[in-house]
Amino acid sequence: SGYLFMIPVFALYFLWLGKSGRTQSFLHTAAVFVFGYYLFGLLTVTGIGFTSTMNFHPNISWTPFIGMITGPVDTLLNVILFVPLGFFLPLLYKRYHNMKTVALSGFLVSFAVEFFQMFDWGSSDINDLITNTVGACVGFWAYCLFSRILPTSLKKQLQSRHLNATTEFFLITICTFVIMVTAQTWFVHSVLNIP
Repeated sequence: SGYLFMIPVFALYFLWLGKSGRTQSFLHTAAVFVFGYYLFGLLTVTGIGFTSTMNFHPNISWTPFIGMITGPVDTLLNVILFVPLGFFLPLLYKRYHNMKTVALSGFLVSFAVEFFQMFDWGSSDINDLITNTVGACVGFWAYCLFSRILPTSLKKQLQSRHLNATTEFFLITICTFVIMVTAQTWFVHSVLNIP
């Protein structure tokens, strides 16, 4: 439900880009809306935005790799969860046609998720940081394979034009987090009356 609040934010953002002479292609705009929907799904799956209180109550697991062995299904799901992130970044932005940049972005988004989970929205685990970052790298490799069959003209339409890719990505990510911890929690608890 938090995505409903993001649609007007995206619309205003792309209208502002158009007014400032940096109009994006329809395909890039549509792909950003899909990417934003994915980010909301990512935060929903990780439990962020479902409790009405924010109490700093860290539950951190610092031991690496042990949980990966004892819970291989969770490990695989954590990898899969971040594959779309690693795929979307190079698809939308030339700046992210680099494994290191995608891995760093995956790590930072995962770190933000783990940080927010310290506020009674789950438990933070170093293994999640590792597997999420690996997932972003797998997504990058998937994009590299996919880009070989993607026509060049279509690639150009999907890529951003005349804007700072890092700024747009972090703007979308920050807005998603803010909406999930404010408007999403209000909507779930006050409008839908879900405890």
